[in-house]
Order: sequence, then C-alpha cells, then structure tokens
Amino acid sequence: MTMPEPLTARRAGLFTKQDAPVPLDGVSIDAEISTFCARVVVAQRFVNRETMPIEAVYVFPLDEGAAVCGFEAIIDGTLVVGEVKEREEAFKTYDEAMEQGHGAYLLDEERPDVFQASVGNLPPGKEVLLKLTYVTELTVESGSVRFSIPTTVSPRYAPAEDHVGVGRPDAQALNPPVAWRVPYGLNLSVGVTMAGAITRLESPSHPVAIAIDGHDATVTLAQRDTALDRDFVLSIEAAGLDVPQAWMERDEDGTDSIAVAFVPTLADAPVPTEVIFLVDRSGSMSGNWIAEVRNALQLCLRSMIPGCCFNIFGFGSTFDRLFPRSCAYDERSLAKASAHVSTLDADLGGTEILPALKAVLEQPLHATLARQVVVLTDGQVTNTDAVLALAKKHAANARIFTFGIGTGASHYLVKGLARAGRGVAEFIYPGERIEPKVIRQFGRLLTPAITNVRIEWGRVDVAQAPSIVPPIFRGGRLLLYGLQEQGPTSVSPARARLSADTPSGRMNWDVEIDSEKARAGRTVATLAARARIRELEESSEWTPPRGSRQTARKANAGTQEIIALSTRYGLVSRETSFVAIERRDTPVHGDIQLRRVPIALTNGWGGVDEMLILGAIPARSRRGDAGAVVFDVMVPGWSIGEVNERGDCVVRVSKAPSRRDGDRGGGASRSARAGHAPARRRFLGSHERVRGSHRSEAARPRAGAVRRNRRSG
Repeated sequence: MTMPEPLTARRAGLFTKQDAPVPLDGVSIDAEISTFCARVVVAQRFVNRETMPIEAVYVFPLDEGAAVCGFEAIIDGTLVVGEVKEREEAFKTYDEAMEQGHGAYLLDEERPDVFQASVGNLPPGKEVLLKLTYVTELTVESGSVRFSIPTTVSPRYAPAEDHVGVGRPDAQALNPPVAWRVPYGLNLSVGVTMAGAITRLESPSHPVAIAIDGHDATVTLAQRDTALDRDFVLSIEAAGLDVPQAWMERDEDGTDSIAVAFVPTLADAPVPTEVIFLVDRSGSMSGNWIAEVRNALQLCLRSMIPGCCFNIFGFGSTFDRLFPRSCAYDERSLAKASAHVSTLDADLGGTEILPALKAVLEQPLHATLARQVVVLTDGQVTNTDAVLALAKKHAANARIFTFGIGTGASHYLVKGLARAGRGVAEFIYPGERIEPKVIRQFGRLLTPAITNVRIEWGRVDVAQAPSIVPPIFRGGRLLLYGLQEQGPTSVSPARARLSADTPSGRMNWDVEIDSEKARAGRTVATLAARARIRELEESSEWTPPRGSRQTARKANAGTQEIIALSTRYGLVSRETSFVAIERRDTPVHGDIQLRRVPIALTNGWGGVDEMLILGAIPARSRRGDAGAVVFDVMVPGWSIGEVNERGDCVVRVSKAPSRRDGDRGGGASRSARAGHAPARRRFLGSHERVRGSHRSEAARPRAGAVRRNRRSG
C-alpha cells in the first residue's frame, strides 16, 4: 500500500513537492435531482499564489455514469466556453495556446469515474473558476432513489503489466499524489424535485441540513469546506417510484428522445443455484471495510436456500478457497463457512482480482445448477477494462453480482463488473443497514434468468440505447432510451413494449408514451448518447489488448461512433475531451511551473488510523534514487517500507506481518497525460509533452518536457 506523507514531515500548510502552495482553492457542487436523473455542476477554483505562471493538473472522480456535457472557464470576469474535440486534437489545441502565451483549459476522461482538469498558463496572482456540468441517471432501490457523488480517487492497485508500456502507464495515470489533508474543501447543495411526495431523505455519509416541502426538498452540508475524502450519498424515498413512466424531449435539430422506465412484476419462486463468493482480502480492505465484508457474508450465507451449493474464494496477491469444489448447502457446510468468514482478514496483499476471477469463472460448471458469482470489493484497481472483458466473455455461463464496500469504492469496477456479468451492483457504505441490500441481491440472484428479451416501439424506427437490453430482476427498474430523427412524415411512438420469456411463459409490459407532453431540451438525448457510448466502450470490439494502442485505433468502427456521438452531443469520452482557450491581448510568457494537485486519502482506506500515523516518529530521513526524500517509519504493527516517487516526500508502510506483497497504489505520477502519438520532444507549452519519456522534472528546461505521454486510458 502506498501511504501519503505524515504531517510531521512538513511545515504548516500543504505544499507541492516543489514547496509551492497547492493551486486548488476549493470545490463547490450544485445538483438538481428530478425524478429519474440529476444535473450536477462542479466548480473548481484555482489560484496562482506564486511569482511565475503555472500549469495546474487535478485528477478527480465523477459518477461513473456521468454524461459530462459542459465545460467553461471564468477568469477576470471573462467566460470561455469549451468545445469537444478528439482527444489528441484537444490536447494539441491546449498545448499550442500555452506556447503562444494564452490561457488554456482542458478536461479529459481517464476512466468513466476518473477525470483530469488541466489549467495551462495561469498568470501570477490570478485565479480561474472551472465549471463542468454533467447529467446522470439515478439508481432506484426498492422504492428509494440513491444519489452519490464521489469526491476523491482512492489509491489503485496496479498489476505488473500496468507499470510498463508506451507513454505513462496506468499505474501512474490513475494514482494522483495523495496527502493526509488538503487545504481545500467541499461546499455542496442539492435540490430535489420528485413526481410523488417525498417521504424520507437522509445521508449515510455526511451530516446534512434538510428541508422538505411536499414533492420538493433542499439538502446542504451541515458544515462548510467539508473534507473531500469520501463519497457523498443521498437516499430519497418518494411515492410513485415503482410506477412505469415515459419522458419525451424534442431538441432544436428535430430529434425526439425518449426515456422509458419499466417496472416488471415477477412472481417466480426462488430456485437453487450455485453461488461462488469472491472476497477482496487485499490490504486496502483492512479495518472497518473487511468487518463490513464479514457481516455481509454472514448474511449472504444465511440467504441461500436448500438445494444450493457454494464456495468462498478470497483474493489478494494470490487467492485461496474454502472447499476444493462447490459444496452442498446444509447445516454442516454452513457452520464451517460461518466459522471461516468470522476469521477473514485483509491479509492477502495486492488486489489481483483478474486471476482470481478467471479461476472462478473457468471452473467446471455444475451439472444442474446455474452459476452465480458474488464479488465483494472496494474495486480499486487499474486494470478494470481487462476485468470487465473477462466477465463479459463468461456471461453466458455465469451471472455476476457485486457489493461495493467502503467510503470510496470504484463505481466503474463495481457497476461495470455487474453489467458485464448480467447482474446488479449494490453498495454498502459504512454505517448503512446491510440486511436490505443482501435480501435484495439474493432475491435477484435466486430468480431464474429471463431470456429472449425484446423492446418494441410500435411501427416506428427508433435507435435504442443501450441496444442490448440489460437484465431484468424482480423489484427493479429498467431504464431504456430511444432516439428518433423527425421528418415530414415521422410518427412518434405511442408506446414501448418489453417482452421476455420467463419460467411462467412469455410476458409483456407496456409503457404509454404521450408525444403531446414532449418538452424542449436535450437531457434525455444526452443520457441516451452516454448510454450508447458506454455500451461501445465496454464492448469487446472497442476494448483493446494490452500493450500499445497507437496503431489502427481510428480505423475501429466503434471508436468512430464514439467520436461521432461525443461531438454531436458535446460529451467527454475516452476518445474526446473538452478544451477552452482564453485568447489574451497580452500573452503571458515565462518559465511555466507544473503543479500537481494532491488529493485527500479516502477515509478508512486500508484501515489506516490517521492518529496512528501522526504519532509515528521518523527513524531517519535520507535521499533515495532520483533525489526522493524517503522516510523510514516504524509504526507498531506495521513494517518499514519505502516509496521513491521522484522528489515526493512520502512514506510507504505495509501491515506486518504480511502474507503477501502489499497493495501498490502508485503515488505521485511522473506525468499527467497519456496518448497515442510517437515520441517527440519540445520545450515550450505544456509540461506534459514528451511522449514515451520519464525525464525528471528537475531536469526539464524552461517550460518543461514531461507531459506528452498521452497513451489513451
């Protein structure tokens, strides 16, 4: 596990590794929730308190389903609106503007839940406000809506292959510098408008002030400048969430967009199945998170029914299993499993989920029982794409259901793994009641699979998103989108019909669509485009093999469709970025300094008690390779470790005794971009310019030469 630096190693205040003040001054979030979706505006204020121009780079999380549809910068009262361009073209525009002395602002997606904002050539004494807007679907859970906003990127374990490659490897791209505390905080407000009366509203994650008025409510944080060290979670109970609905919008270019929510009624009795539990026992799960896993597993074991068989796999740097093969579920096996679960600890090292999942999925199938895999994890890994591809490959033979554990679980891995495995994700936030989540999950898991699912839009040509209908489960809501180009003779669909084969026979569910109530707008179309982009990004056709991605990417049809949808609807994706240029009458030139914004360590990550680390006394400090300041720290119950991150003042410790190698979270990155183009060096403009180079920042000339490592993430 890569640990942040102890506060005892610094003077008052937080500084970057060049002893410069952190340029991020604060983050504010305003969200508006309306029935099935939310519109969120994130504002990030950057201030240059130095005597020279800077380039600030901030890696931060967003909801994994976010459709980022707006980006703008405000400086000296001037509004600069961003535009979507292909990723490499956007960076070129940004880089050239910096060379010419102008202001440049860039927003990239590294993963669907990890983004990077770059502020280029911010003059001394100036500040800029970056504002990004996104819309996202709401998750419906048994009569309530769950809305979450991630605020920090947890350290992510990187397998060996993610530490190498052309350009900056994923181990660095997805692991920004981390600090115990950061000098900026969060202000947040949420407005809620539901179709039915709001009956309950609460946050398990933060103290909040709540005002409810019938269908409407407002929520604000109870204190200003709250730490950005955990997900913000809001649960809303309201009438009418279990009613099938349809929403239609018409945008100015003549496209009708439709969102249809199906709420299927399924009365099928549970049937026995094979259940294989895959439990994350890596170091990052230490402390309260592994305790939550033990509690959830005990409930899961008692939620199975006679006739089931089961097994429990634990994984870290390696994996183990309780039984040689899946065992019949009876009193004896339950007792043995329960005793085993009570002793589980986060003592297996790094988060090597891929080989463990492969071992589970490639086991011989049971002769008569369908296979269900239940994964419990915080999901903090860099090789998510490979994990999802493996699950999709085996989706015909195994459904995968996931539990995201902790205050900052990776929603992309937890939800994406469930999508790829044709299952459903649940999240267990510390302090939340576990029982309802386990009961819901096993209600789905023990339900026979529904097959031959189709959507009919009448005799109307509608482009559906996603094109493949997600799985349908009892008590759940299925949300689908349709896009229809309007012409002189076009007719809007009057209804949408969902049909499927069930154990009770063929069943149909209808939702009426009233085109007379169509509103002007693009929210539904934006969500539809994002749903299609996600489907393409998670498809086997788009997901590239390991290694260099610099060849033949543009020839991929999926890539071309992603770019077309992103540019048409103004969306950030893996293939597109937002860029905004501030043209200055008087260009600003000088030695631009690169400043990477540190982020707060996720609360509870790795079971690390901050007071324990604050009480640690550095045994000695010394100079490591490439000038890194390395502290050897002896902490009770922890072993001495070392991190060498090219100039960072950091500490690495791993729990002792360790059965396996510890988590490798990454720490500060050596460059902040990734891309496709061949290596080349230039000495003006952006600090992240040398593709394929890992030069020391201390050695960069003038404006620097460490940024152009842009291998697409």
